[in-house]
Amino acid sequence: MPAKTREISEAIITIAGQQVPYRVRVSTRARRLRLTVSNGQVSVTLPKGVPRSEAEKMLQQHSAWLVSQLERAAKAKTPAKTLPADVILLRGEVKKVVIHEESERQTRLRVDEGADRLVIHTPVGTRKAGRSLAVPWLKAKAREEITAAAQQWAGRMGLSYRSISIRDQKTRWGSCSSRGTLSFNWRLVMAPPAILEYVVIHELAHLKQPNHSRAFWQLTGQYYPDFKKARAWLRNNASFLRPVDLA
Repeated sequence: MPAKTREISEAIITIAGQQVPYRVRVSTRARRLRLTVSNGQVSVTLPKGVPRSEAEKMLQQHSAWLVSQLERAAKAKTPAKTLPADVILLRGEVKKVVIHEESERQTRLRVDEGADRLVIHTPVGTRKAGRSLAVPWLKAKAREEITAAAQQWAGRMGLSYRSISIRDQKTRWGSCSSRGTLSFNWRLVMAPPAILEYVVIHELAHLKQPNHSRAFWQLTGQYYPDFKKARAWLRNNASFLRPVDLA
């Protein structure tokens, strides 16, 4: 027989800086607490007699899993946004990609940045085509601009890191190791500079607060008060930074 439940109410809890609505149900047949996420709806089932505060504790204890499930549900509901094949984002601005095939004397690819375009000069017979040719240049720019931001903000925050690596993480924009190594996704160079700065500040804050506790978000907010807006921008615009041909 299905468990008998009684709807108590809906509430909101702050998880990793996000306001997350959830439902609490009391079950006369439940033997333990149960947390579920279905179609973006968060529910906690409590055995009869268990205080409601246990629901909040469970949500906090499983915050990382909960955020990942909510992000997955949001992606499933929202069609991926795409850019035309002849444009690319750079520092949040749309740039038209123009390909110039040069003479046989040119042996290396060169990229010139203009106000509204990227001109890619390629040697004759280059096999790759389109904006994917700009990836090495974009990675170099990312290292330059992320390193500069990290040095600036580490000084302001009174923190020091061991080294910086520029990578292409599939699901992360940045990370911080226990040894003080900061890793950043090169695709951040396509985001607005303020978003890049948020990710840098976020990872620097992990040097002092290695988790996503309230203290961590207080530290992040001290140096980047609009961190919730930055997180929302990354959620809503991730597909613009991950065109399929920029692998």
